[in-house]
Amino acid sequence: MQPLASDAQTPDHWIPRDGRMIRLTGKHPCNVEAPLSALFNAGFLTPQNLFYVRSHGDTPRFSAKQAHEWKLRVHGLVENEVEFSIQELKAKFPVVTLPVTLVCAGNRRKEQNMIVKGLGFNWGAAGVSTGLFTGVYLADVLEYCKPKNPLLSAYPNYDKPIPGRARHVVFEGADELPKGKYGTSQRLSWALDRSKGMIISWGLNGEDLSPDHGYPLRLVVPGQIGGRMVKWLQRIEVSDCESQHYLHYFDNKLLPTMVTADQARNEDKWWHDPKYIINELNVNAAICSPAHEAILELNSDTPTSEKVAIEGYAYTGGGRRITRVEITLDDGETWKLCDIRYPEDLYRTYPIHNHPYFGSIDLSTTDMSFAWCFWKVDIDVSSLLGDCDAGFVAVRAMDEALSIMPRDMYWNATSMMNSWWFRVAIYRGNSGQALRFEHPTVPGNTERIRDIPDLEGTVLHPD
Repeated sequence: MQPLASDAQTPDHWIPRDGRMIRLTGKHPCNVEAPLSALFNAGFLTPQNLFYVRSHGDTPRFSAKQAHEWKLRVHGLVENEVEFSIQELKAKFPVVTLPVTLVCAGNRRKEQNMIVKGLGFNWGAAGVSTGLFTGVYLADVLEYCKPKNPLLSAYPNYDKPIPGRARHVVFEGADELPKGKYGTSQRLSWALDRSKGMIISWGLNGEDLSPDHGYPLRLVVPGQIGGRMVKWLQRIEVSDCESQHYLHYFDNKLLPTMVTADQARNEDKWWHDPKYIINELNVNAAICSPAHEAILELNSDTPTSEKVAIEGYAYTGGGRRITRVEITLDDGETWKLCDIRYPEDLYRTYPIHNHPYFGSIDLSTTDMSFAWCFWKVDIDVSSLLGDCDAGFVAVRAMDEALSIMPRDMYWNATSMMNSWWFRVAIYRGNSGQALRFEHPTVPGNTERIRDIPDLEGTVLHPD
């Protein structure tokens, strides 16, 4: 890859990027997602160049020398305030690698914005990526620094946060933004729970993090939204209160559906209500194949018993596992179960230890699931041609907590966490000799294509 001409007049002119990535917010800052087919075809592990990027400003530029001298400061309500270099992190703590799916809270946002425009820009269904993140457990680092916990008996009948008692862990990156640096926080009890898999990471898929993904150091929080995974990580503070950073409050909130975008802009009370914060991912799935504008050619020699593969991805949050994926061709009257594949289970069956780069990749002792899965079902051509069909195929997923994707969207002012059924429309044309598949949206500011008479697109042949 080379720096792109489209970045030439921006502060990010020096960064090599993949020209296939779809720009969602103009030239700068960099907010991009891969074409959905390219993302899906890349498989379980997404190459860094196809990883989605969410940036709020200029991408910080650090040399190899600066990365070698990088210091992560851990301070606040701890007994041992320490600054770690990346080499010291590697030397003091066990190096681990986890397969983790990162998802922007705005994934599939454009579907909501087409109903009523919210505050955010137009993500498609590729605001999701998966990689092998290498680093050290956050819990190991915090235990080394020893958070302070004064005796609760000193505060009888105290119904507010206890001053001086460690309850939160605040993370801050190096990116300079108009409202200050990017930062957010986690509950200390979560951060100390090694099973939640929070890691301080310097590697992705066996190579250094790229500048867009947090080089030289970032936080990775499996099972939560990408907005909690601070890039260019410089500082960790153990505190008695949550992060006071601007974007910790004024971003990544799921506001009540009756709150309009104008109200959200003008009434700060909504943003400061802790009930509306987004941490864990919700259940979601998308159809990746047939692709948008794919064409299924039919002729008199095509048996209606021929099969067409419908397939895509699914994920959920909190370490839970997707347990069911179903599709419907009749708007939910009947459903057909899909086969599910869990590539992360290879690291349960074949764990890796003492690797010179990855350290340990071992899921054999945990039931937590932090990565997407892939699903597939074969449909008879006759099912797509029937007169009683709804005119679309829809998918829904369920996880082991029995949380399921809803039929209808929950519109909200930030247009986040959209997880209603993912629907792909089916149009018949060319005198009945072809079917065209249309996804609900295309990412960015391009209008969704409707009613194309010539059915141009990628040809999809039945199996």
